[in-house]
This record gives sequence, structure tokens and C-alpha cells, in this order.
Amino acid sequence: MKITFAVLVLVAVLIVVFGSPVASEVPVKSHQYGSPEPILPMNFAHLDHVSENCVLCHHNYTDDTGGGLCMNCHVTDQDVWPLLENQFHDLCRDCHAEKAAAGVDGGPPRECMACHLGDDLP
Repeated sequence: MKITFAVLVLVAVLIVVFGSPVASEVPVKSHQYGSPEPILPMNFAHLDHVSENCVLCHHNYTDDTGGGLCMNCHVTDQDVWPLLENQFHDLCRDCHAEKAAAGVDGGPPRECMACHLGDDLP
């Protein structure tokens, strides 16, 4: 009985000091990159994707449709903007799902927070 109480006290202290292990950040929609409507924050860790061919995502390298950040067109072009969520979700999730189906470790394809909360990786 004393051990159980001691464990509960220890867990309570750890939660107070370090926060709840089940609590997590919640992304907040805002007008990022000049978006016409609020969107979730997005990040892409290029260092985690160095084994991929850049043109799989950066089509503008081969078709001369623009330069700079993806968001320069995908958020500001009135014809492309309505497709933003589907384009990125399909591109990113499909790649991760294809790798998983092939038995290759491609990272988590269904962890929304991995892409919709910031990270320290470029």
C-alpha cells in the first residue's frame, strides 16, 4: 500500500514538473504566408528527406512555374489556393503510405502534429 501511494505521489510530482504526458500542443489557424483564409501552421523537415529527389515536391525546378517557398504560389495563386490542403495531404501522405506499403521506413504518415506544429529542423 505504501509503495502504491509513493508511486502516485511520484507520478503527480512528475506531471506538475514536466507536464502531462498526454497533453499536447494544439495548432492554431492563422493567415500564414498571406493566405486568404486562416490555415494551420505547416513545417517540412528537409533534413529528414535528403534521400528524396527534390523535384518530387519542387516541380517548379523543372517546369519553370515559380521560385522560392511552396507557399509563394500554393497560398497566393487564386487558382491553386483552393487545392492547397488536398495537394499537400495527397503528396505527403501518399509518399509515406507508399513507403510503408513497400516495407520501407518512411516515417509516420498519419501523425498530423508532425507537420502542423513547428520543429527545429530546416
